[in-house]
Amino acid sequence: MSEIKLTKVEARPGGQLLYYVRVNTAAGKVELPVAIMEQGSDASNETKVLQSSLAIAEELEGSIRSHLEP
Repeated sequence: MSEIKLTKVEARPGGQLLYYVRVNTAAGKVELPVAIMEQGSDASNETKVLQSSLAIAEELEGSIRSHLEP
């Protein structure tokens, strides 16, 4: 089973926040920096980071699959 941890790193000018998303799976570990716009609350910020991370993962999956397919 995978484990996901979010770590808020810093607030940037213009309402932007930087998070690290750390994912530990049986296949390995990944750490991604994700920048989002402030959403108004910690819970909303974390939801936005997870949504952004999911979108990145889906795009990555598509790109990898296109390279693996003959």
